Amino acid sequence: MSDEITISELAKLMNVSVHQIRYFEEKGVLNPAYIAENQYRMYGVDEIYRLSHILLLRKMGLSVQMIKECLSNLTTVQITSLFRQALADTEAAINQLQQTKQLISKLLHEKEHIPPEDQVTYYIVTREEVHLSLWFHMEAQGYLQARQLTQHKGNIPDLFEADIHYAYDETDTVGIYTQKEGANDLVLPRGKYLSRHVYVQIEAELKMLTPNIRAILITVHLLW
Repeated sequence: MSDEITISELAKLMNVSVHQIRYFEEKGVLNPAYIAENQYRMYGVDEIYRLSHILLLRKMGLSVQMIKECLSNLTTVQITSLFRQALADTEAAINQLQQTKQLISKLLHEKEHIPPEDQVTYYIVTREEVHLSLWFHMEAQGYLQARQLTQHKGNIPDLFEADIHYAYDETDTVGIYTQKEGANDLVLPRGKYLSRHVYVQIEAELKMLTPNIRAILITVHLLW
C-alpha cells in the first residue's frame, strides 16, 4: 500500500471538498506529490501540511493569489504583517457582531415589554442622564421626508438602528436627536419621567402625540 493518499482521502482528512483541492491546484498553490499510473493524484505529508496552511490563510480572509505569494515569495516579516492585519480585521468583525448582538437583544427586550397596541399606559420610569446629539431640525407640523434623510444621513452611521428622539418646545420647530455619549446638544437629567410607549407605523402618526407636554417621555417603536 502506498504511503501517499488519494485526493478523496485528502479531502476527507482535511474536511474539504475534492473540488476545493482541484481549485487550489488550478491556481498553482497545491500540487500532488505525483500522479500514479492510474492517473490518481497522490498526496503525502508535505502536501497535507501545505493544504493546512492554505486553509488557515483562507480562513484569515486572504485571496488565493495572496496565499500563493505567502507560500512562495513573502518574507517572514511580510507574513507577520499580514497576520497582524488579519487580526485587526477579525477584531473589527467581532466588534461589529457584538454591536449586532446588542441591537437584537435590545429589540427583543423592547418587544417583550411593550404593552398591547390597544392599551394606552402611562407609567413612571427612572432614567439615568441621557446625552443627545442633534441630528437636524424640522417644522413641528411637518413630516419626515426622504430628501431630509438623504441630506442628513452622514450624521448617523446606521440609520434608524439608533433610537430617534423628537424634542418639541414652544417654537415651530422640532429637534431630531440621537443618543451619543458626551454630546451636549440636549441633556435629559437623571430622574423620574412619565413614560408612554407608542406604536408608530408611519410618520403621520406622530401627529397624534402631545408635543407640547414636556414632562412625558414618549418612546417610539417602529413596527415591521
